[in-house]
Amino acid sequence: MSDLDKLSNRELDQQVKANDDQAFIRQLAALSPLTYQRRRVDAAQELGVRAPALDKLVRETKADDQHAALPHWNVEPSESEVFGAQLLDEIEKAFNRYIVLPEGAGFALALWTLHAWTADAGDISPFLVLVSPTKRCGKTNTLIVLYYLTPRSELASNISPSAIFRYIEDVRPTLLIDEADSFLRDNEEMRGILNSGHTKTAAHVIRNIEVNGEHKPRRFSTWAPKAIATIRSLADTLEDRAVVIRLQRKPKSAAVARLRKRDNDEFAVLRRQLARWADDNFAKLTDPDPQVPDTLNDRAADNWRPLIAIADLAGGEWPERARDAACILSGEGHDATSINVELLADIRLAFAKAHVIRSADLVAKLTADPERPWAEWKHGKPLTQKQLAGLLRPFCIASEEVHVGQSHGKGYKRARFKDAWEAYLPGQNSPTHQFPPSEARKRANADEMGTSGDFRSAQETSPRGSKNANLSNNHAGLRACADRKPESGGRSQSDQAIMPLASATAGPCVQCKGPVDGKERRFTTGGQSVWLHPECHSYLSRSAPAAAAEKRHHPRQRNHN
Repeated sequence: MSDLDKLSNRELDQQVKANDDQAFIRQLAALSPLTYQRRRVDAAQELGVRAPALDKLVRETKADDQHAALPHWNVEPSESEVFGAQLLDEIEKAFNRYIVLPEGAGFALALWTLHAWTADAGDISPFLVLVSPTKRCGKTNTLIVLYYLTPRSELASNISPSAIFRYIEDVRPTLLIDEADSFLRDNEEMRGILNSGHTKTAAHVIRNIEVNGEHKPRRFSTWAPKAIATIRSLADTLEDRAVVIRLQRKPKSAAVARLRKRDNDEFAVLRRQLARWADDNFAKLTDPDPQVPDTLNDRAADNWRPLIAIADLAGGEWPERARDAACILSGEGHDATSINVELLADIRLAFAKAHVIRSADLVAKLTADPERPWAEWKHGKPLTQKQLAGLLRPFCIASEEVHVGQSHGKGYKRARFKDAWEAYLPGQNSPTHQFPPSEARKRANADEMGTSGDFRSAQETSPRGSKNANLSNNHAGLRACADRKPESGGRSQSDQAIMPLASATAGPCVQCKGPVDGKERRFTTGGQSVWLHPECHSYLSRSAPAAAAEKRHHPRQRNHN
């Protein structure tokens, strides 16, 4: 029997007066189980709580003592008042200091960190899911920052289904799971346990345990803040309950501070401030019902409601930031497997030296090679423009309005791929194989080469478009731009298109309006110095009489839809 067991109730009462409540609870936690059971009712009355609530406090205190090797669990709230907006600003800066994050992610991470301290106030605890197309995209570093900023955090790179609910029941941690792709994807039991922890009412599982030689059912809690990192997407049921952040590999040009993967003074100060703000505002976050953006579906609205409530309570710019982040991050997800990296490589080949490419032309080039996966992408059918857009979305690349010759429509710009190529294909030369001519390029009136003039290369035709780009064509979903009216003085069409350089900064190309990176040549045309892609210069240099002769040779142009 310990010395504490020999203390009388009166002596314990005296210690209550000499120490604060937390010290008293620690003394109760140090008692033997039998002595504690004898004294729990009186102790609960002394503290002004119900006996079951005292049991929970004692259990958590024992867990603290058991994990004394985790000093960041022991947090004394800041003595001075903490302002929510300033605190969130500092948390967001901490994440951005160490990790290259997509738009809106820093705001979401800051809000979720504060949610971890106040999760018990509400009824929904959204998972935080970190997804990347491949390794080395910052998932583990993000979890490490969370590890030092969230309460009673535990970072595990593997965990069994039975350990999840037992650990949560005993410790009530913030559970951070790394490398989930290595053990979670095909584990339906674990997915079910994790899913149950999304809503407090349903956050429990029931398992048989042995009690005095008999097996009896016992209810285990699964209610705890959880963050999960994985390569490629998780099961839809998990992501549906999550705020999903899609991380990308850091480009070489991006500069972030080195995360030394250990506690530091910055994290310690933030923890104290987080604890103080949570203590002061916990009651105000009970059953939050803030206004959420209309663009969120019902489940996404549930996920963001506790985060937006925190932002509204914090004030400043955070109510707007939270809603913007919700709209940016909670769209429909797409898988970003390693096949996407293959797609990036093939797209780089398809671009060749072009600066813009139409969506239809890009898909035609990708699907032309029967040995590449794009030729029979889904159910034996080739990749479509919509599917291509979905595969590129995890890389934050989207189709946009592009100019091809004198036509414009949906397509992609080379500049938008620069960061992705640098991050995922560093130091790689363009593939040596060439795309064969696509069936999509063949026309009924094709020449002896079997390819329409509309799809000839820029070296053989006008830049980025039809051979007769100056005519009002409409093909491959492009809309013809208005013809330029000649100015007085009889200047040629090419001279009319020339505009002077505003500065020595490169671009855009004065013909196709596409970006230039300074490597393109500067031309002097019509007395003006301009930036032009070489093929655009070739097109503009054609004289007006030559263009007129070409138009007489092709009096009518067919529409290719």
